[in-house]
Amino acid sequence: MSHLDRYVARHVLNATLVVVLVIVGLDAVFALVDELKRLKGDYQLWQALQFIFMRLPRRAYEYMPLACLIGCLAGLGSMAASSELTVMRAAGMSIRRISVAVMKPVLVLMMISMATAEYAIPSLERIAQSQKAVAQGRGDTLSNRGQGFWHREGDTFMRFTAVEPNGVLHGLTLYRFDQQARLQQIRTADRAIYQREYWQMEGVQDIVLHGDHVTRNEVGSLRWETGLTPQSLSVVMVEPRDMSISNLYRYSQYVKDQGLNADNYLLSFWRKVTQPLSTLALVLLGISFIFGPLRSVTPGYRIFTGILVGLVYKYAEELLAPASIVFGFAPLWASVVPIVLCTLAAVLLLRRAA
Repeated sequence: MSHLDRYVARHVLNATLVVVLVIVGLDAVFALVDELKRLKGDYQLWQALQFIFMRLPRRAYEYMPLACLIGCLAGLGSMAASSELTVMRAAGMSIRRISVAVMKPVLVLMMISMATAEYAIPSLERIAQSQKAVAQGRGDTLSNRGQGFWHREGDTFMRFTAVEPNGVLHGLTLYRFDQQARLQQIRTADRAIYQREYWQMEGVQDIVLHGDHVTRNEVGSLRWETGLTPQSLSVVMVEPRDMSISNLYRYSQYVKDQGLNADNYLLSFWRKVTQPLSTLALVLLGISFIFGPLRSVTPGYRIFTGILVGLVYKYAEELLAPASIVFGFAPLWASVVPIVLCTLAAVLLLRRAA
């Protein structure tokens, strides 16, 4: 890499890192304000700060494509404003070479981002959610507030209000149905502790439905045989967007084998797989703006344009995701179509500028 290549890459990298810090910092402040409304039990300010801190890598990963776009516009824009790009082109440095120099730091950031999403974010998200749930004292297994984690195994639907990574379930509820999808039994437990090959349930209560009457039994402690393990529950307790690529693929296949719709997991899978391509497409579009319509505008206008384009791209993805479920086309297309359109627009603008 020549001195000019390193100079361009350094400008873009520094601008992108600043953008990441600003965006993630602002988002964390807003998230903390929102968490202050959920203080309950042992979940107070210090626990809320820990919760927000452990989710910072997730927020940085989600904002990385937008940050790379704005960083590209800001870095190259400052060089264009000082006529450095004009001098480079006059010295024989082509637009293609400048584009390659811009892409190199972006690729490094994407590799770090993908590694974080695969190995760090799922674990941090599990720990953050379980600590928050335990601190808030969610022990009401029959609450209807929509909180907790759901799982299905055969004819039994399971709900856990909190899952600790060390193999402890809190607020466990099992709903068992018959072949006609009629509710037969509701079993609740205060908690369940994993014992290597089975779970030991504590504070168990059974509600059995016998047609026109219901019986309730206090069981106390009970051994629970199930295929669930703390490792498999690590998939259940996080949202699809926070799961690793490998877990998303495996769990989508498991959901298919259960006869359920796996589109939500496949959508998240393809989004994560194609995120490097979408980031490169956005950066390429940013480069085409610098050499085209945004060549001689103010830095603030460039940043505003970057935010606008990034939001349009994000909303296009958000609209195509449910559309793939409604209209029945492959979830892969919901991620590929915006990338193709963005790349085509960038190539057309670069050809005009060349």
